[in-house]
Amino acid sequence: MPLRKKSKCTDRQFSKEIAQILGFRAKNSDLYALALTHKSAINERCDFDYQNNERLEFLGDTVLDAVISELLYKRFPSADEGFLTQMRTKIVNGKSLSDFAKKIGLTHLIHIHPSQNANDKINEDAFEALIGAIYLDRGFKHVKRFVEQKIFIHYVNLNELKHQETNYKSRIIEWSQKHKIGIKFETETEDVDSKYFISYIRIQEKIYGTGRAKSKKAAEQIAAHDAFIKIQNSDETFDN
Repeated sequence: MPLRKKSKCTDRQFSKEIAQILGFRAKNSDLYALALTHKSAINERCDFDYQNNERLEFLGDTVLDAVISELLYKRFPSADEGFLTQMRTKIVNGKSLSDFAKKIGLTHLIHIHPSQNANDKINEDAFEALIGAIYLDRGFKHVKRFVEQKIFIHYVNLNELKHQETNYKSRIIEWSQKHKIGIKFETETEDVDSKYFISYIRIQEKIYGTGRAKSKKAAEQIAAHDAFIKIQNSDETFDN
């Protein structure tokens, strides 16, 4: 990706911090500055051909799926496609990627407009954009090494994920039927150009769960999980 800039986009401190996160020295630090520039902000020090991290996020999303797929394929040599897909979804859902961004210390480097509040979506997008930047800067092998050494070893427990409940949609439907309480799923694309779906669960017209994912099914499962946890932790009495 060509980067047109009017001056040096990064300083020594940024280069040092991003190297600590990556585990290696960047060849082109400006790529990482772009990866951490949210669309709400303009990097005043740079004049990029593209002003935010959305294109790198698009690239990183695809590369990350490929890396995770290869790691799971090798880790579970006898598993079928359905199992591998479920495992990948558990690892690359929005909440997990946002948590990874926080745990590796990426969030404090994200450049957003002062009026914009940081949230999980911004963290998730920055993490995917970081993957895209690594791919362009150093190639697929470095992305794989980063994911294995910086993410999998420290923050992904495959044995735990293997047994993690995934069908929360069925569980919350069973709960609603048992207690004769109406629930409603509302799922739509995030916006016209988005690759994501947003799902809401309404219980008696009140939103109890929200999910965001690259498939309608996954978004509904995340929303159902969110709602199920809130119901378990709530003292609210529902009228049937």
